[in-house]
Amino acid sequence: MNPSLKNDGAQSIARAALLLRTLSTFGSQGAALMQISTLTQLPKATVHRILSAMLDEHLVERPWGTRHYRLGPEVYALGMSVLDVHDIKSIAQPSFERLAQSTGETVYLGIRCGYDAVCLDKRQGHLPQNAEILQVHNRWPMGIGSFSLAILSFLPEDETADILAFNRLRSGQDKAFSKMASGIQKTRKNGYALTKTRSGRGISGIAVPVFDRRRYPIASLCAVSTLERMTGSYLSDLAATLAHEANIMSAQYELARMNPTQTETWRTAIKDPQSLRIPF
Repeated sequence: MNPSLKNDGAQSIARAALLLRTLSTFGSQGAALMQISTLTQLPKATVHRILSAMLDEHLVERPWGTRHYRLGPEVYALGMSVLDVHDIKSIAQPSFERLAQSTGETVYLGIRCGYDAVCLDKRQGHLPQNAEILQVHNRWPMGIGSFSLAILSFLPEDETADILAFNRLRSGQDKAFSKMASGIQKTRKNGYALTKTRSGRGISGIAVPVFDRRRYPIASLCAVSTLERMTGSYLSDLAATLAHEANIMSAQYELARMNPTQTETWRTAIKDPQSLRIPF
């Protein structure tokens, strides 16, 4: 997305969102002003001005003793206010249990977070403990690993291009991301992403997207097994099983969005005369 193509008000919001997404890729360590400017391709003065405003609103903070910026406490608090609507991890639990029991494979749940995909949950299968590289709460650039490729491949073309350009610049691995177009096309054709590890561990991952009602990818379900098992009819059956559970998750996600369960308990508190008494 190019914030310069928008009018002044929309441009400011777009640039602020761009900075927040960029900061999310650095996690708790944060990033220096120059790093942020380079990745967003915005002037340092512009980045500093927007970050200063977000500092005042606690959307961004500066860790003590550093000159870095990172996401602030207000971002976390805002997310908590809609936890019952977007809590993919809780929605996925029944599917996770069924997949783990029926396949015996290690299964993952992934979601998009800006330019990254984040592993939200994992169930260990028959592979040795930690044989897989990906672990819970790991953030990987979108397109790296089947769990993120399954989401990236079904995003709108402009978003896909923006993500690839950002991650190419960020990683310095032009070759890896320039070749990703073929993987995206293959994933779209097959309906699932299939990748092999390059670490000599002899494992392969398969992942399917989880869509909302607009067919926008909101998450992914991934299974990891040995290269020997991930072939032929077994691969096809595993892909179908993952897709079936992804469809169930999609329906449950939309149900949660339509019927939020959060209650406003504070209304009960102010109606209770006892709660209004202030002891002295």
